Amino acid sequence: MTREREPSSKAYRQDRFENTERAAKETIEAEQRARREKTKRLKELRLSQQGGKDPATR
Repeated sequence: MTREREPSSKAYRQDRFENTERAAKETIEAEQRARREKTKRLKELRLSQQGGKDPATR
């Protein structure tokens, strides 16, 4: 059984490379965005928990 070969033109390879680069960049940006949102939520949660404790200590 032989497998059909992909086109080997320079334009095709360049396009695949750019698509791969774009996908990698989008993935990294999405991970960074998710990390920032998680950090923000945790920070807000900590502040709200501290806010609940402060009036009792005063």
